[in-house]
Amino acid sequence: MILGRSVIDIFRGSVVMLLLLAASITALALIIERLLYFYRNRFNTSRGLIELRRLMTNSGPNEALNWSRGQKNPLGRMFTVALENLSLSAEEMGDLLYSLILEERIRFERLLGGVGTLANVATLLGLLGTVTGLITAFNNIAVTGSGGPAVVSGGIAEALITTAFGLFIGIPTLFFYNYFAKKSADLTISLESTSDRLVVMLTRMKARNGQTEPAPVQAVAAAKPPPQPQPAVAMEDSGWKF
Repeated sequence: MILGRSVIDIFRGSVVMLLLLAASITALALIIERLLYFYRNRFNTSRGLIELRRLMTNSGPNEALNWSRGQKNPLGRMFTVALENLSLSAEEMGDLLYSLILEERIRFERLLGGVGTLANVATLLGLLGTVTGLITAFNNIAVTGSGGPAVVSGGIAEALITTAFGLFIGIPTLFFYNYFAKKSADLTISLESTSDRLVVMLTRMKARNGQTEPAPVQAVAAAKPPPQPQPAVAMEDSGWKF
């Protein structure tokens, strides 16, 4: 009971309260979805790099690739792309990993626009309900010609329920929006720093194993005689994977 009225009667008698109820349900669904996503895709960059280095050193790239594919998170996907493209140069691999991080950031920020919008909309709907409630209360006083402190205060209190309900929805939703936005930015920066260390680690391992990066185009052209004209054929670039 609120102000002597049941909750069902309050929602039934106000379109704004029904809109606020729909906004609260939608906001709760989006927040739960984001919480589940970040929980299922959690990762530890330091432990991941240590484990990858151990597997690369003791078991080789194939075992490290199998382990990376089993990690169902952004870090595992980044390791997988890097190991599948070991033949690329450090610069090419860095560009490839950066594009992957941008795709992961899109996944991090998915639905955040809706969460932020609902936080603002709920507050504004509460204010709208208060304004319309006050208009209705004073209009009833003007029509009936009867009023007084008890009548006016009762109408104002009933109108302010929408503001309270809107703030009750908007404040927690805004908190979760800021939390998810900060977490998305932190995870993106963490992946970027890890990708730089990963490229350095793999480059040093290839150099230690006697694998060199592809020679520059100018050097190759100078070392080989001019190519003879060849008939045009369809060539497939299978040197990298994504």
